[in-house]
Amino acid sequence: MIAKRGKLTQLKKNPEGWENYDSALEREYIVELERDPAVKSWTKKHGIKIPYKFFGFIRRYLPDFLIEYQDGSKELHETKGLPLLLWVSTKLKGESAEEFCKKQGWKYKKITKGSAAFFSKVD
Repeated sequence: MIAKRGKLTQLKKNPEGWENYDSALEREYIVELERDPAVKSWTKKHGIKIPYKFFGFIRRYLPDFLIEYQDGSKELHETKGLPLLLWVSTKLKGESAEEFCKKQGWKYKKITKGSAAFFSKVD
């Protein structure tokens, strides 16, 4: 599995104009967000920490992206590939995030691309 980390610069829809990525999938998704005309802005530095229970302990989950669309709607997006999609903690985080977003009037989405993003070369 490739866990390529890096930094993208000259971003137009990110408030800071740059962003670090933690995986090939995140890097690909940042490029998609920048190209999507429906996206007004996006950030990874949103500060949202969603509580969830894991084996009886309260943990805090930080979703990957907060997206604002041209129509004013907002969504939290989490990039996950294999095998992380199969983990119990991923399921619990997703359920808590869906509940959080519902209360905000937002949507929650998992962004996946299977194994391709993990085994492809990132320049």
